Amino acid sequence: MLRWKIRLACLCISSLIPFAGLAQNQDDIDLSQPLLLQQCIQIAVENSTDMRNARIDLAVQELGVKDARASYYPNIFLAGRYNFSDQVDFGFERENYDAGITGQYTLWDHGQREASFAQAKESRATTVSRNEQIKQNLIFQVTQAYYDVLQTQELVKVSEELLARSHENTERVRAFVEAGIQIEADIATAQVRAANDELSLLNNRNALEIAMATLPRLMGLNPGTLVTVADDTDYQQYRETGQIETADMTVEEAIQQAFERRPEFQEIQARIRQQEWGLTLAKLERLPRLNAEFDYSVNLDDYLREREDFDRFRQWNAITALNFTIFDGGTTGRRVTGIELQLEQTRENASDLERSIALDVRQAYLNLKRAERAVEISNTQVRNAQLSLEVIQGRFEQELAILLELLNAQTEFAQALTNQVRAFYDYKIVQTALLRAMGVLQ
Repeated sequence: MLRWKIRLACLCISSLIPFAGLAQNQDDIDLSQPLLLQQCIQIAVENSTDMRNARIDLAVQELGVKDARASYYPNIFLAGRYNFSDQVDFGFERENYDAGITGQYTLWDHGQREASFAQAKESRATTVSRNEQIKQNLIFQVTQAYYDVLQTQELVKVSEELLARSHENTERVRAFVEAGIQIEADIATAQVRAANDELSLLNNRNALEIAMATLPRLMGLNPGTLVTVADDTDYQQYRETGQIETADMTVEEAIQQAFERRPEFQEIQARIRQQEWGLTLAKLERLPRLNAEFDYSVNLDDYLREREDFDRFRQWNAITALNFTIFDGGTTGRRVTGIELQLEQTRENASDLERSIALDVRQAYLNLKRAERAVEISNTQVRNAQLSLEVIQGRFEQELAILLELLNAQTEFAQALTNQVRAFYDYKIVQTALLRAMGVLQ
C-alpha cells in the first residue's frame, strides 16, 4: 500500500485580503477545457458568495483596527462662523466673521487606548479564523461535488457496458430459441433484465446531470453552466494497481493537529482574548483620563474692517483637564460583571468545542479506515464476480448452464463494479473530510 501523508495547509491570508480577489465575471472564466479539482476550488474561492462576504467582513474589521489606532493621534478641527442677530445691522454694512482651529489629545488614559487597539486586533483575528473555516467548508463541498461528478460518470460507463451486455444476451437467447435450444420465456427473462439495466442507466444519467449542476453552483456559477472535469488519474491508477494511499498517523496525532489548526478553535481562542481585553477596558474606564485641548481663533469681522494690528484680533487657549467618573449608578460595575459572565460562558464553549473537535476527528478517522477497508473488499468482490461470470458464461455457451444462472452472475458482477466505484469515491470524500476535521484542508 502507498503511504498517505497528510499535507499541512498554510492559512491563505492572501485569499482573504479585502477586495484583493473580487469575483470574476462568468464570461471571463475559461471553461473550454476540462477542469482539475484545484481549478474548481480556485474558481469557487474567487466567486462564491460566502467568500465574497467573508472578504467584506475582514475589510470591515480592518477599518475597526485603523479606527482604534487613530485614537493615538490628536483630533484637529477647523471651524468658521458667521453670526447675525438683532445686534447686527442687517444691511450688511458690518459683518460678524470668526475662524479657529481646535485640537484635542489624550495625554494619559491608563492604557485604555492600548486595550481598545488590542481588542480590535483580536476581533480581526476572529474574523480571519471564521473566514478560514468558511473557506475550508467551501473546499470540502466543491471537492465532494467534484468527486460526485466523477463517480456518476464512472457509474454511467458501467451501466452502459451492462446494458450492452444485456442486449447481447437477449439476441443470443433469441438465436437459441430459434434453434430450438431454449424456450420463448427465456427471451422475456432476458428482456426484463435488459429493461432493468436500462432503468439503472437512466438513473445514473439523471444523477450525473444533477451532479454537473451542483458543481458550478458551488463554484459561484450558474447551475446551467456546462463544466467538464478532467479524467481522474487517481481512479485510473487505482484500477491498474488496486492500491490506494492509506493514513499512516494515529488518531491521537490527528486530534492534536486539529487542536492546533482547526479554524473554529482558533476563532474561539481569539474571541476569549477579545473579551479579556474588553474586560480590561471596562475596568480602566473607572480611572481618570488626562486630556489636553488647544484653541486658536481669529475675529475676522473686526480685522477685515481695520486691516491692521492682527495680534489684537486673535487669541489662543490651552487647557489640561482630568476627567473621571465619580458616580454612574453602577453602570460601569454592571458592565464589568456582564463581560465577566460572557467570558466565563465563552471559556465553557471553548471546552465543549475541544471535546466536539476530538469527537469529529475520531469519527472522520474511523470513517477513513472503514473506507480503506471497503475499497479492499470491493476489489476482491470484483475479481470473484468476474471469475464467476466467466465460468458461467462459458458453461452457458456450452449449454451446461441455464439463462437464470448467467443473469444472476451478470447481476453480481454489475453490483460488484458499482460497489467498487462507490467505495473508491467514498474513500476520497472521507479522506478529504478527515483533512477538514483536522483543519488542514487546502
